[in-house]
Amino acid sequence: MAKMKNISELNKLRVRLFIEAVLNEGRLELIDELIAADFVGHLPGAEPDITGPAGVRRFVSCRHRVLPGLYVKIEDQIAEDDRVVTRWRATVPAREAQAPLAPAGRAACHAGISVTRLLAGKQVDSYTECAVLTASPAPASLAHPKSES
Repeated sequence: MAKMKNISELNKLRVRLFIEAVLNEGRLELIDELIAADFVGHLPGAEPDITGPAGVRRFVSCRHRVLPGLYVKIEDQIAEDDRVVTRWRATVPAREAQAPLAPAGRAACHAGISVTRLLAGKQVDSYTECAVLTASPAPASLAHPKSES
């Protein structure tokens, strides 16, 4: 018989689904399933805070319109009860990166940590801190999977 996953592991899977399907693939139809109606997202430079599924939908749509090659790679996740901490790295291909993200011809790379709280499988709040790393050619390990062919 398959072992039942605990709530911490299930919450990690829900956050991973959000990053991989919504942020990376643009699958906006999953937002209502993953984001609570009273969600509040605290991001550096996002004023005011991102609120509710509609706010997340606007934020993701804008990012995909402005930076269609943006790719977020989960580097580590730790979960305890209702909280998931995700360490991630985001890259923007050189062809799309523009100042102030990166000098011409260089990929932009950001690293960050997000602390997300979930209730009944939906994100209710998230706090993110990130830093711009030295712009450089994107390492092969961070390349968008579709661009590896």
